Amino acid sequence: MDMHHDARFAGVLSDLDRIARELVDTGRLAPIAGTLGSGVVIEFGMYGEGKNAEPAILINITSQEEFDGDESLLDDFEDYVISRLEVASRDWSLEVTDLLGDDRPVVLLINGEEY
Repeated sequence: MDMHHDARFAGVLSDLDRIARELVDTGRLAPIAGTLGSGVVIEFGMYGEGKNAEPAILINITSQEEFDGDESLLDDFEDYVISRLEVASRDWSLEVTDLLGDDRPVVLLINGEEY
């Protein structure tokens, strides 16, 4: 499924971008990634190797700093993203939510490493 070339997913992509910007603008990303050169992308994608890959919600954080904070920061960050996605998904069509599925695991990646 190519969300970027399917008009049915325009609202979803817009919501994902908005949530990512919100994480930066409100300072929620800073405790995890610092501020210099950090960013976050949220996407519906596949996670895993080869045939073991499965649909997932990927939270990709890029940072010039290594994360060495308390794991509870990561849990709180992930919970916040999930809550924002739940609110946003209320406006998505039934067709879109069916295509995305409702049992995707959430995978938090910092510089490509799963946390």
